Amino acid sequence: MHILTKVFVLFAAVMSIMMAALAISFSVNADRILADYDAALERATSAESSLAAHKSTGAQEKATLEDDKTRLQDELASRDSDIRRLEAANSELRIALRQAESERVSITSKIAQLGVTTETQANIIAEYKDELSRLRSAELDYRDEKIDLEKQLGDLESQVIVYEQVKRALQEQLEEVRRLVDTGGSTATVAFNSNAATEIPGAPISGRIDEVRSDPNTGDLLVKINLGTNDRISNNARMYVHRNGATYLGELVVFRVDLNHAVARVAYTAPGQSIREGDQVLSKLGS
Repeated sequence: MHILTKVFVLFAAVMSIMMAALAISFSVNADRILADYDAALERATSAESSLAAHKSTGAQEKATLEDDKTRLQDELASRDSDIRRLEAANSELRIALRQAESERVSITSKIAQLGVTTETQANIIAEYKDELSRLRSAELDYRDEKIDLEKQLGDLESQVIVYEQVKRALQEQLEEVRRLVDTGGSTATVAFNSNAATEIPGAPISGRIDEVRSDPNTGDLLVKINLGTNDRISNNARMYVHRNGATYLGELVVFRVDLNHAVARVAYTAPGQSIREGDQVLSKLGS
């Protein structure tokens, strides 16, 4: 092989190696440039999103500030109106004060001229004062009496409402018992047995329901009340349930009692009502 050919072959090999190195370097730089470009695009997108969010927040804050500005302007206008009204009232009071001062000077002059009359007037004023005190005392007594009468009237109205509800409930219960008696059902006997409970004699007793639960054996609704034998509660005692002194809820029959608590079975619940913890119990209706 000719020496020149060898030189060309060697030169071609060196050129091939350089081209390969340049291709590898171009590939690496191209990947890095593409990655940097993609990262720059992501940063630009994130910046645009952040800018849009800031613009939206700024718009909301601007709207809020505009609302606050309008509200404050309205308040300022209202305050200005109040100030003008107070200034007008102040002017009227000043005029009234000057008139009163003028009248006071006139009265003082007359008092100085009529010394004897002054003493008489003082005595009359003292009598008027005593009379006014007696009238005020009588008026206060009248108001106290009126308040007491209004309270009694309110209590009586509440009792009338409870009585009416009890009447309706008892009528419905009676109709139910009659219907059960006509059909010959055994439930009628249970209803009459529940009515065999008796009211507690003597002064009325009032208490509160502490707990409401169902009997797991019979499914009956049981309640625990904060009254016991210390309060004259006994077995088979009838108690009436109401709420706020105006809503009749139903009746209870006590079947277990200790010193301070008693357990009763709900014998009757008024239509559309439910008995719950915190309701009041009474030994007599209208108490």
